[in-house]
Amino acid sequence: MKFRAVMIDAGPMREFSNVVTIISKLSKECVLRLTDDHLYFIVSEENSGPTPPILWCEIPQAMFCSEYQMLGLDEEHKDIYLAFSSGNLARSLVTLKTAKSLKMKLTKKQCPCLTLEIEMPSTTSQQTRQVTHDIPVTVIPRKLWTDYHEPRIPDPDISIELPSLKQLRTTIDRMRTMTSEVVIRASAEGRLTLQIKTDMAKVSTRFKGLRVEAFGGPIDHSDSETETQMNEDMSRVCYCRVDAKKLSMFLSADQIATNRTVCSIVHRKLVILCLTTDENVKLQCFIGGIVY
Repeated sequence: MKFRAVMIDAGPMREFSNVVTIISKLSKECVLRLTDDHLYFIVSEENSGPTPPILWCEIPQAMFCSEYQMLGLDEEHKDIYLAFSSGNLARSLVTLKTAKSLKMKLTKKQCPCLTLEIEMPSTTSQQTRQVTHDIPVTVIPRKLWTDYHEPRIPDPDISIELPSLKQLRTTIDRMRTMTSEVVIRASAEGRLTLQIKTDMAKVSTRFKGLRVEAFGGPIDHSDSETETQMNEDMSRVCYCRVDAKKLSMFLSADQIATNRTVCSIVHRKLVILCLTTDENVKLQCFIGGIVY
């Protein structure tokens, strides 16, 4: 197996570093899948064995890399799957914001490594200096590849475009000081509501006039926990109760120059957050619903 990629453009390098930083906040470990066309970062629930990913990120290599070469096991099995510490990679990429180039390659040292060679400008002369990081990786055997396929999810009941991620994260972080769970409600009329309820207080924040990408209603609320709002047709509203910390971690992606972010809800069961950028990076986060 062989892999070598080079990045020389400042914008894509900065975005690549930001994406890896987001991933490192969601999980200590991740898997990098290398294909001819894309780099995929995959995160599963920690300490839970083989499970569907909670995060799926795809990066088109042509938009980021000036050079890209890879060779898999054979013609039939061309991909490469590497498991490693996401924190190690994120820390190694911190200097990309001022770097001139990044070279990544798969090497064999005391163990298999993802080697990063970062060319940095010198502060004292016209010359450059090279910083090298060796990140130990585990090559995932072919028999386990199916554990890292893109998740199959049911058709969502509603998909709605989100407002500013920074504004949402500020709201969620304030709610997290009072409770660990938040209810996300979305209506076919373009309203998104974040709700929490404690013994001491009931708080909700509503965003209006949002674009609805799809609605598969009507929604059955025969066992609903939510309260009906005045003059609101509940058959056109769905919700899901989720972990506020996981939601906040995804919203820290506000540091990425997003094109748009869409929230899709499978009523009471699942929230899918999908962020896309101008460089065609697609970052999906799957947060399971909390049901009592």
